[in-house]
Amino acid sequence: TDPSLKNKFDPERLNLYLSYQFTDKISFKSEIEFEHGGTGVALEYDTQEEFGEFAQEVEKGGEVKLEQAHINFQIQPYFNIRAGRLKVYFGVFSSLDEPTKYFTAHRPEMENAILPLGWYENGIEFYGTFAKRFMYRAYVVSGLDASGFSSRNWIKWGYQTKFDMATAESFAFAGRLDYKFGTHKDTFVGLSAYINDAAANRPKNDMKQSAYVTLVEGHISYNEKNLRFNAMGLYGNLENSNIVSQKNANLSNNLGVKRTPVGKNALGFSAEVGYNILPLISPESKQMLYPFMRYDYYDTMQDVEGSIIDNPRWQRSAITGGFNWFVHPKIVIKAHYSDRRLGSENYDQATLQLTGKKQHERTFSTGIGFEF
Repeated sequence: TDPSLKNKFDPERLNLYLSYQFTDKISFKSEIEFEHGGTGVALEYDTQEEFGEFAQEVEKGGEVKLEQAHINFQIQPYFNIRAGRLKVYFGVFSSLDEPTKYFTAHRPEMENAILPLGWYENGIEFYGTFAKRFMYRAYVVSGLDASGFSSRNWIKWGYQTKFDMATAESFAFAGRLDYKFGTHKDTFVGLSAYINDAAANRPKNDMKQSAYVTLVEGHISYNEKNLRFNAMGLYGNLENSNIVSQKNANLSNNLGVKRTPVGKNALGFSAEVGYNILPLISPESKQMLYPFMRYDYYDTMQDVEGSIIDNPRWQRSAITGGFNWFVHPKIVIKAHYSDRRLGSENYDQATLQLTGKKQHERTFSTGIGFEF
């Protein structure tokens, strides 16, 4: 385990929803999120960078953000429209983002390392259901900014939150299709796709070439009786990643981006399973107790382009085990232990030679989640 990692408390997030029904078919929805205790000025120490890095942020460990604010037009079951600032449903976590719907004490690792979570953009969404069990979503929304791409998190920090307004030189197009095959609303299987030229949204016109981000993913979620299971596979491609890396290296420190080389491809897979054992112990109890296991694999530099060197550190996997105790259907106490393995090797402090053994980060996390 990295000796520079410290034990921490974190009020991770609180989401408040405000809504209004204008008519039977027209409504308004908004969401305000408080992350990590509010705003102020704080220093953050990033231990996952190779030599560690301090970053000063205009926040108190977190943010207060307007996540959603949109008008919803319900026209027909098969065709409806949302317009404004809205949620982009990409990946399995976007549908299972309440703390009572995923097992770990914090956001699922693989998706949170590669994708913006939660992912909200300005634009328009078309959605509906057909053939009783199919649901589709199609988006035209604000896109990513390639200046925020990095080795560690690939496109994650290309999410446009640094400035007052999101650059709209290049829109993103995304789509999702789900098939619901069970009795519970969280039992479904589906896929999503996303494409956007992230070069056009850079703060300066310093890149003439395009930098199309293409993402595809497949997912499954199963929640029936006492068994819960979900899994997801993700693949991404960045056009001209070597040029993006060169341009990012020349950016000003004042922009607050990593400026590290960017991979051409990213790959990720995750799966978790849990079973409610309390009916076996106390059949009359209305509480639930889920022991669970989770596996994550992700490489944000799966392939590189041009002169960019593939840093093995960013090939990561994690095995996690723990439990969720639902003292109430909407209140959960969580605990888990995770062993994360990095692709890079340990150094012998005495000889300064590689030991041949992979680096590990072992963490224990606990928390409480609720919704109402």
